[in-house]
Amino acid sequence: MDDAELKRRLWEGFAALQTLLGGNAKNGFVIRREGLLASIVPSAPDSPALNAAVALDPAAAPRHLEELEVRYGDAGVRRWAVWVDGAAREVTSELRHANMAIASASPGMGAVLSELKIDLSTANPRPNANLQQVGRVNDLAYGNVDSRLERTLNTLDEGTLRGYRADLNGAPASVALALHHGQDCGVSFVATIPQARRHGLATQVMRSALADAQRHQLTTITLQATELGERLYQQLGLRRLSPMELWERRR
Repeated sequence: MDDAELKRRLWEGFAALQTLLGGNAKNGFVIRREGLLASIVPSAPDSPALNAAVALDPAAAPRHLEELEVRYGDAGVRRWAVWVDGAAREVTSELRHANMAIASASPGMGAVLSELKIDLSTANPRPNANLQQVGRVNDLAYGNVDSRLERTLNTLDEGTLRGYRADLNGAPASVALALHHGQDCGVSFVATIPQARRHGLATQVMRSALADAQRHQLTTITLQATELGERLYQQLGLRRLSPMELWERRR
């Protein structure tokens, strides 16, 4: 499988997660256009994480900017954003000239499961964390005192996303979620509380996600890496596919 197909799966899975989270938030809804999906959440007007579009085709981002501005404005959203492939430099230049500002950039990574040289025979191949646990560990890991991620995930039905955890001293300390989308396992919300880092717990939850994907006969894994996580994913055999950039508009 070539990187172009892996990248397609990366972005399609990422868009599915974005619209799942935004569409299930309070009063949230989704708009679908050719090459672009967007979630609009009036109840979280200052959250570009929930109020965001994902450009499956980078060229669709500038093409739909005017409509996005109107739709987010009508919903009372003050901060919204667009996810786009940063390799599309002509597109990002257009976004910059449209008074969008880059808010974050992370590498999108992926791999073909059969090409990973990992022994998963001892990994737990089944979900063992609920959404509340995953959200709570993420909030602790990122210092969110308002429990924003726990509240976001609590809007979903259990089983919508597959959760994995590793414990330290009997309590959840490292977690991850997976969205099985077509033949791809899209991993997200990987986090470890500060005091539990460097104990191999994130590797443990990733091995569980991989084993579960293998059990369901999926063929690829994709994810958006953080600076902390990229080295782990490289060690597992994932490679960079696409710079994933978030371009924000504030009112």
